[in-house]
Amino acid sequence: RQNGWTQSRVCTFRNQHDIAVYKKDERSERGEYTLQETAARLGLRPMTVLRMIRAGDLKAEQYCKGTPWIIRHEDIEQLDIQHHSGSSGHSPLSQSQDQQIQLFQ
Repeated sequence: RQNGWTQSRVCTFRNQHDIAVYKKDERSERGEYTLQETAARLGLRPMTVLRMIRAGDLKAEQYCKGTPWIIRHEDIEQLDIQHHSGSSGHSPLSQSQDQQIQLFQ
């Protein structure tokens, strides 16, 4: 319906479908990480991890649009990190002829 998820909508959905309330650290006990947690574990930026997911190099699930990406511990362990990271772990921003430099005084 193009409605965003609010706390109230999530509670109603869980009640209607008999889904148990989320418990703190439940996801980590199952060996699952978010995009941000995966980036921190790998020493990369979240956007780099997202590119890896979109390229099919890292398995991840997003149960519906707008929800967090879930990455399993086993998939992180199988990843060839050297292929995606530079020597510092952070790639430089790309240059484009269309970008203009803004000088502020």
